Amino acid sequence: MFDVLLFGTLLIISIVFSGFFLWIGLRIIGKRKGILEAGLANIAAGIFAFAVLTVAGTIPFFIIMSPVIGYLAYLYALKVLLKISLFDAFLASILASLVFYVLAMVINLFMGIWFFKFGMVPMPPRHIHF
Repeated sequence: MFDVLLFGTLLIISIVFSGFFLWIGLRIIGKRKGILEAGLANIAAGIFAFAVLTVAGTIPFFIIMSPVIGYLAYLYALKVLLKISLFDAFLASILASLVFYVLAMVINLFMGIWFFKFGMVPMPPRHIHF
């Protein structure tokens, strides 16, 4: 029973976390969607893009272009699921990626400052004698 609760909790957290950044991207371009709606659309679009990418990766002519084909499939799935234009889906995904990048850099900056301020002081090992 605990495994089912843990799985459900982690599934909801992953939907909300992935939907949060897409929700911010959609808000920046002026589209009003919910965080859960954006998260479910993001996960479903990712699964669809993975399936298209897998098929495109097995065809020898499309192997070089398979990442672009997978991203276009992701954008198309976002377009269909969120009922927005393809250009809006592109802008929202790029803005969501930029927001995630900036947030990750800010967290890394503060963690780096914290580490250098409060981290462990390197000490030479005591068992080595010169």
